[in-house]
Amino acid sequence: MPMSLDRELSLALDLARSCGAHALAIQTAGALETRDKPGDEGPVTRADTEVNARIVDALRAAFPGDDIVAEESGPEVLGRARCWYIDPIDGTTEFARGEDQWAVQIGLCIDGEPVLGVLHEAGAGRLSWGLCWRAEPLARIEIAGQVRPLRTGTARLDALRLISSKSHASPRIAAVMQALVIPEARNLRVGSTGVKMTAVARDLADLYVHPTKGTKLWDSCAPHAVLRAAGGTVTDVRGVPLVYDPHHLPNDFGLLASHGPEHAAIVAAIQPVVAGWFA
Repeated sequence: MPMSLDRELSLALDLARSCGAHALAIQTAGALETRDKPGDEGPVTRADTEVNARIVDALRAAFPGDDIVAEESGPEVLGRARCWYIDPIDGTTEFARGEDQWAVQIGLCIDGEPVLGVLHEAGAGRLSWGLCWRAEPLARIEIAGQVRPLRTGTARLDALRLISSKSHASPRIAAVMQALVIPEARNLRVGSTGVKMTAVARDLADLYVHPTKGTKLWDSCAPHAVLRAAGGTVTDVRGVPLVYDPHHLPNDFGLLASHGPEHAAIVAAIQPVVAGWFA
């Protein structure tokens, strides 16, 4: 096992940049070729499949001993210690609408822990990355060629800023807001799981709740590593750590991503409403 992940991070950054540019060119040209995936799994575009293939091929060539789980191709899993989780376009719905709330996501787990994440919001011009491996955690964001550290906020429990789905105003989110006394004015609504989780790392919000089973490990891995490196905490909505098992991909009990300091208190405050969600 390498002492550092410099080679892995360098390749993931290069892939995220090039694939983000490729996807953005497809979006700008309007050559989306959108179709619906079977099983009500949402839309897929030409960009999803092409970016997926580029990333998987590059990782397979560079790290042939690693497992790979990518959204738009079959898993390549032999039970090895290292597993890459790839979401070629997180936020395909927004991408297909011509919006900028989508991201290319590349994450690496070692022994089930998300230790490296790269997330490129190409349409918005932001590239974020995080490392949580042996040395001091590293979280950075690049905007217009300028790189700065990422660090979560320190808001108290009575002043939390929520970030939630742009397209789905869930009654469950309303229940969370009521439990935490969060007014609508402190509820930022955007698309893409990764974009929302990274917004917490950027200190634009303090809390993201995904209250259903809808996400999978490729949605959460890369932004989990970024947020963790920036000081945040990610669990399911019960406060139980996520399990990165490539043989079971759904996040069965939703997602709860916070700025960190109040995570346990948030879990306790919403427990009465969460208790009946997954019965």
